[in-house]
Amino acid sequence: MSSDDDSLTQDQRELGLRKMTWQGITSQVRMTLTESVFLVGFAVVVLNAPNTLIGILAAIPFLAQLLQIPSVYIIHRAGKRKIVNVVTQLGNRMAILGMALIPFLSVSDVRLVLLVVFVAIQAIFNAIGSPSWNSWLRDLVPIDRLGRFFSVRMAATGVVAIIVALLGGQFIGLWTEAYSQDPSIGYSILFFVAFVFGMIAVYFTSTTPEPKLIVPDRAVKFSQIVEEPFKDDNFRQLIWFSVVWTFSTALASPFFTVYLLNRAGLDLPAITILVAVTQLVSIAFFRFWGRLSDRFSNKSILQVSSPLFIISTVMWTFTAVADFYSLKIPLLILIHVVSGFSSAGVNLATSNIGLKLAPRGEATSYLASRGSVMAVAGTAAPLIGGAAADVFTEYGFRLDLTFEFPGGIFSNFPAYDITGLDFVFIISAIIGFYSLYRLSRVKETGEVDEHIVIDAIMEETRRNVRTLSTVDGLRHTFHIPVSEDSDSMRKRRKKRNLIQKKTDPELKQTSEHLEDKDHSQGM
Repeated sequence: MSSDDDSLTQDQRELGLRKMTWQGITSQVRMTLTESVFLVGFAVVVLNAPNTLIGILAAIPFLAQLLQIPSVYIIHRAGKRKIVNVVTQLGNRMAILGMALIPFLSVSDVRLVLLVVFVAIQAIFNAIGSPSWNSWLRDLVPIDRLGRFFSVRMAATGVVAIIVALLGGQFIGLWTEAYSQDPSIGYSILFFVAFVFGMIAVYFTSTTPEPKLIVPDRAVKFSQIVEEPFKDDNFRQLIWFSVVWTFSTALASPFFTVYLLNRAGLDLPAITILVAVTQLVSIAFFRFWGRLSDRFSNKSILQVSSPLFIISTVMWTFTAVADFYSLKIPLLILIHVVSGFSSAGVNLATSNIGLKLAPRGEATSYLASRGSVMAVAGTAAPLIGGAAADVFTEYGFRLDLTFEFPGGIFSNFPAYDITGLDFVFIISAIIGFYSLYRLSRVKETGEVDEHIVIDAIMEETRRNVRTLSTVDGLRHTFHIPVSEDSDSMRKRRKKRNLIQKKTDPELKQTSEHLEDKDHSQGM
């Protein structure tokens, strides 16, 4: 195999990292306006879609991920990633433009069909382009900067998601008040804005430097691409965890917005505020989790953040009881705070652990195989969740409290009251806890006992509280560093490499190579 380490200069690599950050920011606008809250709101409020169809919409992107394996084969044959990625992004954007045109059709059944079709087209192009994008990131981002780079990128996109979600939610609210007879046009406008920002993201992708793709010296058979990751025992254990975790989260998360709309009785502007709370907390803790992942391991982060996310899912089932005691809104805020804190760690660690455990030169096939197997779980879960929610609508479980005292009896104080989607959330949590067992079988350099991570979290939390108590601390937390001084950054990286060489034998060889390259470039 040929090495790609010297295919880019240091300046080109730093330019690429900045372009990747801006690409993420503009793509986040597209995703925020076309997925999750606004997609479900459009389907439920405008098109009156049932839970089953929401499950189908959530399953389509996972099902399309099965196309990653043939996509990897195409990339290996072509040897180019940028062309594949730009073409697939353009196809995705055309489908978004099609979504913007749906409200202009008068037949509601046709609207539902077209929504499914355009979501499917988006998902297909995303899946075909995903392996090239993951491989591109794997070769562009230095391994010793994975945690820091992705925590910064996620923080930047998180800020954008908050702003866009709040503006979009308020826009839909104002549009519905002014044009209550046809709120669908408001969604059409949002989808068109998403299309515009999606095209801007294509520009950043097309101008990002691409490292030379490491390809095998011999021709790679399709069967080898599929089989090789599963022969790696440790990566196979990671795939097991990823499959179970994906099934757990995909069973419940697509229906959170449906729950807020139908069960909690909130409108879209209020829901976007809750979503913004989640994003805001995530942003505040992306750097937090990034530092811990670089200090310990991604597995150690998952052992702490995953249980918290599962607990936040169970908390949804107490909404009805909280409503009885006029605590519904405080509980929903708490759920979104816990979810934002934990999901920041989960999202960062699950992305990085795959990149870290995939061998250099084989990341494309390894990550695509993992993604394809996860796709099967992600496809089945929301379909099962949607069908189960409709079935469990006819069932319920309730516990009441009765207080007896000398002067009389107080009874019928609800302690637990669940129905419909509540049962789906409980099943999701049970499967989520099983995924932690699968995670325990994964081996990663630097992993430590979760108690050590919890102690570090408490230490970092106290430090964050002190930092956030100052104006400059707030500026630092929400700063989007899309550019840095190259010399100072190289010095910090060199110092970090020296530390890692003493503590992390897996990265020692990589650190030595990066130092040699810095010197060869006139550092």
